[in-house]
Amino acid sequence: MRATIYFLLIVFAICPQARAENLPLRDIAYASPNNTDAYKAQRCKLDILNIPSTCGFPTLVWFHGGGISAGDKKQMPQNLMGKSFAIVRPNYRLSPKIKAHEAIDDAAEAIAWVFNNIEKYGGDKAKIFVGGHSAGAYLSGMAAFAPSYLNKFGIKNTDIAGIVLLSGQTTTHFQVRKDLGDTSPQFLPKIDSLSLLGTSANKVSPVCIIVGDRRLEFKERVEENFLLEACLRTLKSSSIVEIYELQGLNHGTVANGVGPIADSFIKRVVKSQKKSAK
Repeated sequence: MRATIYFLLIVFAICPQARAENLPLRDIAYASPNNTDAYKAQRCKLDILNIPSTCGFPTLVWFHGGGISAGDKKQMPQNLMGKSFAIVRPNYRLSPKIKAHEAIDDAAEAIAWVFNNIEKYGGDKAKIFVGGHSAGAYLSGMAAFAPSYLNKFGIKNTDIAGIVLLSGQTTTHFQVRKDLGDTSPQFLPKIDSLSLLGTSANKVSPVCIIVGDRRLEFKERVEENFLLEACLRTLKSSSIVEIYELQGLNHGTVANGVGPIADSFIKRVVKSQKKSAK
């Protein structure tokens, strides 16, 4: 009996999520305790879902879409559930209450929170993946491509294990441009330091890009993502670059196909980590 109790104490000490029994944890504040911004305190919260029953699990930090002016963490594709990884889904501040580019700082702060806390729940901080849909892909991509955002929290962008970009804008986001006073047409592409393409020369972690059918997607979205893939390969910015164009799916319904692709990508990256460690 004593031996059994001792064993359980060891399990709980090493793998605290064993107590959680896969229950979701909701509305955890990720902003600094010193924050005095009421809107940030309201919005900057995250959920932890799909906690695996084994220790050392991967985690996918998933950001919702909505043009950086709408949306909620509950909009996460349900086909990401039931996979081999935990899911952290943050909210972030929205325009017009902030300038849209400030949401990148929120994304970085949420990712930093996961790096600093996921081991408390049994996860492995060497297996943290980031991604999102549409505006969420843009925000997670900027935090993962441009080192300065995570450097503020003492984390390298290459500490991220991998990046899953679902139909994200790879040029400078239209809401970011608008909030900074750019009056040019929304669909005129701009590439600068506030774009994934403009930061694609930096070393980045493995990248998985998913877009909808070019006949049904936003007209420019497929082309700009294939350009990002080409740049990453040409510049040798990442060791792994994958791209998928899902036939018959548009900008919204492309989320129906993300689960299996993300799961396979995460498993392959984790497997490659194990090989590298040998």
